[in-house]
Amino acid sequence: MLELLALLTAIKQYAKDIHYNAKGDSFYGIHLLMDRIADNLDSFGDTIKEVCYMGAGSEPPASRDILKYAVAYIPVIGEDNKASLTLLDNLIIKALEKVEAIKDTDRADNSVLDSVAQDLKLKRGLVEHSL
Repeated sequence: MLELLALLTAIKQYAKDIHYNAKGDSFYGIHLLMDRIADNLDSFGDTIKEVCYMGAGSEPPASRDILKYAVAYIPVIGEDNKASLTLLDNLIIKALEKVEAIKDTDRADNSVLDSVAQDLKLKRGLVEHSL
């Protein structure tokens, strides 16, 4: 779960990097899209900590630990908008793969993970259509 929290943080931060660094004719659309990509990721992180950690009687990871892992996932801004969006798409794919890898028999955890996966798939669709 720690790796998933780090990936969600990395996606949000990288989307904001793209948000501020988009260029050209598609600047405004990408600028707004990246806000949409960043939306809800903090909320999902909060839900994971509350349901999957605290609800199971475990202590959630500290922000400093999540951020330490997230830094390793955040790519450098691409040479152009398309390169940056491709890197973001790859990051979302990695998060989706992590969701599938950590699903278990706990129904509450799986419900949370299904919600995260659904949101990530929506975000991925938006990014793919912008490439």
